[in-house]
Amino acid sequence: MFVNKIYKRIFILVVLVGSITIMYNCKNKKDETTVGVTDKVYDESPVSGRLILPVDESIFPVVEDVTIVFEKEYNRVNVDLLAKSEKEILQLLLTDSLRTAVMTRQLNEEEKRHYEGAVVPKITYFGRDAIVFVTSKESNDSVVDYTKILDQIKFNKLNESDSFLVFDNPNSSIVTDFKRLTGFDSFPKDYAYFLNNTKEVVDYVASNPKAIGVIGLNWLTQPDKSLASSIEKVKVLAVKNLTDNKYYKPSQNNIAESLYPLTRMLYVWDFSGKNGLGVGFASYIAGYKGQRIVLNSGLVPFRAPQREIVVTKEIKK
Repeated sequence: MFVNKIYKRIFILVVLVGSITIMYNCKNKKDETTVGVTDKVYDESPVSGRLILPVDESIFPVVEDVTIVFEKEYNRVNVDLLAKSEKEILQLLLTDSLRTAVMTRQLNEEEKRHYEGAVVPKITYFGRDAIVFVTSKESNDSVVDYTKILDQIKFNKLNESDSFLVFDNPNSSIVTDFKRLTGFDSFPKDYAYFLNNTKEVVDYVASNPKAIGVIGLNWLTQPDKSLASSIEKVKVLAVKNLTDNKYYKPSQNNIAESLYPLTRMLYVWDFSGKNGLGVGFASYIAGYKGQRIVLNSGLVPFRAPQREIVVTKEIKK
């Protein structure tokens, strides 16, 4: 009787230990392979698997739209988007924390050297964006010659009545690209304001007629709910093209024909070194369906989707 009790206790102990081990292993497996809203993770390929994708905050809306359609078309795909500044994305890439990202420029020489001998970068061009100037609808200005503002800042000649520039944040691609496109190296502290994101810039400009916000076009063409009401209170300024001294607004046509002076290319960077989901996403956004989404977003796709026109002799009723 005593022996039977011992065997029973040993049996129960073995079952408990086995159950705890199985639960622990299952929990670890789930923690290692799960992200986002789904518990199902597939082997990685160009059209399956999991991808954590940092996206430049200034072009987040269009990438989000492409991702939604991509995931619906390929139900074995799980893409988690991270809206980040350019500096934050570069830190993730250069420390090898992540291997794929959506950026607003090509690699520079220093970044190329970082990957030299390790992996061949795959850089996919998928569209063009613009840096735009917005101001309050209460302002009398409808055009802007940004070179005059920069000269006033550079030589400390801004008066209280003059306009001043407001950027999203010091680490953003908007600031980096604006400096690169205008040749302006730095902004004195008192003559340019840096906030935290695009929404804060639009909100600030809407209530300050002297302020000129410098933001990406994508947030104007695809504002989210938190930004929509503020967008209605601002207007887009036409910008002087220094080649012909004419002013142009950032329309798709003006961007495509390079009449609008402050444009930038959009890319998917992939350093995975394999034919995985990063390659699949890059191919999709640069493919026919992705390019249609870019076109509908108000930006300029790198390849204009073809439109077939059927000509008939009779009018169909």
